[in-house]
Amino acid sequence: MSEIVNVIALDNPNLVFPMERASFYKEQTEIYEKTWKPTKAVELVNVFLFNEAWQMIIQKRASSKAHNPDLMDKAVGGHIVHWDTPHFTVMLETIQELQVPSIVASNDEDFRKIHKLLKDYMATTAVVKYIWSEITSLKKIINGKEISIGNKTHLYIWIYEWSVKNVDREAKGILFYSLEELEDELNRFPQIFTYDLQYYYHKYKDYFRNFISEIKK
Repeated sequence: MSEIVNVIALDNPNLVFPMERASFYKEQTEIYEKTWKPTKAVELVNVFLFNEAWQMIIQKRASSKAHNPDLMDKAVGGHIVHWDTPHFTVMLETIQELQVPSIVASNDEDFRKIHKLLKDYMATTAVVKYIWSEITSLKKIINGKEISIGNKTHLYIWIYEWSVKNVDREAKGILFYSLEELEDELNRFPQIFTYDLQYYYHKYKDYFRNFISEIKK
């Protein structure tokens, strides 16, 4: 069954329309090979997951994936199906990808309230905080070709104090990195990580550290 996702025209970011997911990537690959730049962006959610030891949880993508096979990536990510909201998509993806129920907070105040309320239940429910939304054009390996894809990405951060499961088999395994370890490997071995993870880690690493410091208080 075809998946209909939200797509945005880069020359008019306020225009959001439905498009079949495979058709979007086929069209944008062909356009990139002719013009070297995307014309549209697909709407996504990306979630950065930390455990109780303040390690970021990273997934190694399966070899069978058409997009970024065998590369290390953030724990949770997904396309926004047309008519769905980013928050709904996050809650759906945490269940589908890691079998973890979640509650999403839209701002700092709501996050503090929810975290305080549920801090004794963090082994059963994840608390996810919305960070920011932005439009980017980042490289991706698609069917063996390196191309730039336009994304409108809604970013979230998540803390969860129990085990996670790779239930949808879209990843080879789950790895645990301190921020220092992750930065070291990103700098020494960038080729083993997705461009997305490289970009967002370097842009938001100070935010991640401040978030951890605040939660530890």
